[in-house]
Amino acid sequence: MFERTFGFRVFYYTSLILVGFFVLFPLYWMINTALNPSPNVFSIQFLPLHATLNNFIGVLENGSIMRYLANSLMVSIATSFVATVVAAYAGYSFSKFRYAGRKSLMLLIMTSQMFPQVALLLTLYLMMKAFGLLNTYLALVISYVSFTLPVGTWTLKAYFDQIPNSLIESAKLDGAGQMKIIHRIIFPLAVPGLASTAIYGFVWSWNDLLYSLTLITSNSKRTLGPGLVLTYMGQFQSNWNSMMAASIVVSIPVTVMFIFLQRYFIQGLTAGAVKG
Repeated sequence: MFERTFGFRVFYYTSLILVGFFVLFPLYWMINTALNPSPNVFSIQFLPLHATLNNFIGVLENGSIMRYLANSLMVSIATSFVATVVAAYAGYSFSKFRYAGRKSLMLLIMTSQMFPQVALLLTLYLMMKAFGLLNTYLALVISYVSFTLPVGTWTLKAYFDQIPNSLIESAKLDGAGQMKIIHRIIFPLAVPGLASTAIYGFVWSWNDLLYSLTLITSNSKRTLGPGLVLTYMGQFQSNWNSMMAASIVVSIPVTVMFIFLQRYFIQGLTAGAVKG
């Protein structure tokens, strides 16, 4: 261990302050803008001298925003559930079974992450159009699941690798079938990994703008990303105060979810980092 000299402490705390500033200042400025009345949006005020909650009240009273919020919740929950279930079975298969083409399929799933999401939009759009799924929630769920599965599958595979095969063999000797072993023994032991995959899928779909803006054309079916942009951002004028207030309001569900599940999220991501 090296000695923490005065110069090191100065460098450490200075770096900590700078990192904290770059992380927290945008959040502070967003709250500051949301509390300011519209005429003061472009005035440089580090403290909201004329703070008002009218922007937040306007967002909560806006039926369209609440509809977008409900749509995003429905799509994100569906994406999280489907991606977690499929990734769990796929990860278990890759971890505990040996069959022809296993390694090639694992490599194929991982290489799918190499392609930028924008490049895949055209293909997904044409596919959804061919199957008549444009302007449906199913189109969004399928698209989001396809991007969540590679990360979720590899995360859960690494987690299942930590579970000893002797535990499975003992369950088989006791007469347990494969499905019972998976559902009664393996999955309960992999709750942190399952939770991290579910959170990843939920947040990915919640934050998306490009796919929801392209695949959904009906205003009543829009999710939060395009809904907020089309409501508050215009060609000639933008309502930044209400936009910031709406952004704060819609970030509450994700923040609350992460606060309660962060222990499982971190444990799930780090459990497979060291192979036993």
